[in-house]
Amino acid sequence: MADYAFRTLEDRQKIEKLWEDGRTPKEISASLDKSMAVIYAELTRGQDGTRLPDRRLRYSAELAQRRVQASLE
Repeated sequence: MADYAFRTLEDRQKIEKLWEDGRTPKEISASLDKSMAVIYAELTRGQDGTRLPDRRLRYSAELAQRRVQASLE
């Protein structure tokens, strides 16, 4: 698997959980052994326009997955 892509919804759900738990992109990167650029790209891909209680933009694993699927069609 290339470092720039997540293949499964489960991978994206891990990011979503860590992000909602208040982890930083650096912490998520270390936890998943992915570059920070990959994490930032993924967080951007899954932004749904709403905010978490700590005011960060919410990340939706399902939305990110749908966007990837749409780009492959």
